[in-house]
Amino acid sequence: MKKLKIIIILLLIFLPVINMPAISLEGEGSDTENTGLSVSESEASASVTEKDEVIYARLSSDGKAQNVYTVNHFVLAESGSFCDYGNYSSVVNLTDIQPIAFSNGTTEIKTAGENFYYQGYLENNDLPWIYIIEYYLGGEKIEPDELAGKSGGLEIKIKSVKDEKINEIFYNNYMQQITVMLKIDKCNNIKSDGATVANAGKNRMLVFTVMPKHDADITITAEVMDFEMAGIEITAMPFSMNIELPDTDNMIEEFTLLAEAITELNDGVGKLKDGASELNSGSEKLKNGSSDFNGGLTQLSANSTQITDASSQIKDALYQIVYLLKDADNIVDMSELIKLPGALTQLSDGLSQVSEGMIQLKEGYALAYAALDEAIINIPDYQLTENQLFGLYLKADDTERELILKMGEIYIAAMTVKGTYEQIQTAFAAVIPTLETLSGSVDFITGTLKDISGQINDALSGIDISAQINQLADGMAELSGNYDGFHDGLVLYINGVAELSAAYSEVDDGMAGLNDGISEISAGISELNSGTEQLADETSGMPERIKNEIDNLTSEYTSSNFEAVSFMSEKNENVSFVQFVFKADGIEKPKTEKRILTEEKQLNFWDRLVNLFVK
Repeated sequence: MKKLKIIIILLLIFLPVINMPAISLEGEGSDTENTGLSVSESEASASVTEKDEVIYARLSSDGKAQNVYTVNHFVLAESGSFCDYGNYSSVVNLTDIQPIAFSNGTTEIKTAGENFYYQGYLENNDLPWIYIIEYYLGGEKIEPDELAGKSGGLEIKIKSVKDEKINEIFYNNYMQQITVMLKIDKCNNIKSDGATVANAGKNRMLVFTVMPKHDADITITAEVMDFEMAGIEITAMPFSMNIELPDTDNMIEEFTLLAEAITELNDGVGKLKDGASELNSGSEKLKNGSSDFNGGLTQLSANSTQITDASSQIKDALYQIVYLLKDADNIVDMSELIKLPGALTQLSDGLSQVSEGMIQLKEGYALAYAALDEAIINIPDYQLTENQLFGLYLKADDTERELILKMGEIYIAAMTVKGTYEQIQTAFAAVIPTLETLSGSVDFITGTLKDISGQINDALSGIDISAQINQLADGMAELSGNYDGFHDGLVLYINGVAELSAAYSEVDDGMAGLNDGISEISAGISELNSGTEQLADETSGMPERIKNEIDNLTSEYTSSNFEAVSFMSEKNENVSFVQFVFKADGIEKPKTEKRILTEEKQLNFWDRLVNLFVK
């Protein structure tokens, strides 16, 4: 009787929960599956202010998703009824014993509290990420169920890729954290790049972080013995970490200075290009003028033998005439004397030709000298300093540096030519007056010979021939003496021209080489200018582009304006937080367990309750 009273009291206590549905966090299905229950239209609607979703999934040892379910949490402004959306195969009330109904992707809920929880099993196992876990022992791939208890060199590869069937907002905004636990007493020499390593009791914990929009590609190696490991754990949550990044203003400012320096460099190279072009033009004129001048000297040197030979003949002829006139005994045959005026006239004509040749030589030399003078004067006076060339050298690449060194050599050569010319310009300029003087001297001698020829003719026609001959002899002696000095000067001048011609041939070759070098350097500087112009154009907006690129790179590591959306259905509103929690099956050796025999008869609640009080 006493036992019966106790049973009745317990029944009164537990009777309200007898019909409570069974709740299972791991099994699929529940007592409310497809119940067809609906919220009464007369019941007040509850206002959902916040909704959280935590999606759980069990992964197989190789990463395949299975048994995916979500725990939904609602914060309500007041009690009443509301609807939630998601394609579930079954749902479980985790808050109270009130039934909840779902049908065609809609779950109908009635609650009296401010918080409500329920669990829903998804109809499919699709997640935002597809995982692939592979194991290699001794370099050979091995299935997970064959790995337990094995020993050797182990390699674990974990990869994740985007599941294209799922809204990409989770892949683009969620950070994954993958945790691998390895037993220290079974694994040593553990290595993996990119892992954060810590000890957790008897386990070595490897934590990997995978940023949004990135795939996991993890490799872990270890030497294992009698291998076992716990399941790999994966969590994914919105990335909102706010990292203090270094100040990039100074770097942007330096890039701005660099862009400005490149612009200045381009301007300098542009001016250098213009100067090189002018130098090349002047060098071309210098080459042509030098060539003409060298040709004139060569021609003068080639004709110098004829000039000196003609002058020697004139000198010898004058000696003979003077000798004959002084030796009266030899002047017997008047017929020979009568021939003298004609001979003097021929000498005069020959000297006239010499004078004309000197005039032509002077005119040719004048043209050549004018061209040479203009060409050298056109070599720019712009002075390049060592600092300017060194500054260009530091900013240039290897090819440009070779060009700059050659440009420096050409510049030095051009300045040397210009300086040398300024020193010998007086000698060059004296050639024309000298030729004019020589030509004048020849003209004077020519006139004198003509006068003497006329005087001889007059003397031969006179009465006192002897007196005229004596006067003629004196005049011819004076003329011969003057001509000796003229001839010696002419020989010295002609020899000097020959030496100048021989020496100037090398100068002319050097000027031709200088022109070729200047042409090459001008073309190189023009190409360099094209490169600096392109570089200046490409770097003109570089600071802004660098800033934008830095902003794009750092945006991955700064908090974003991401707003949570429901993983279960786009119809769900006021979603504040969505998180994913996955765990893969571990690798364990089979355990021997004692099987507990169950009673053949399945005990119900009443049987179990009575057995509490019955022996």
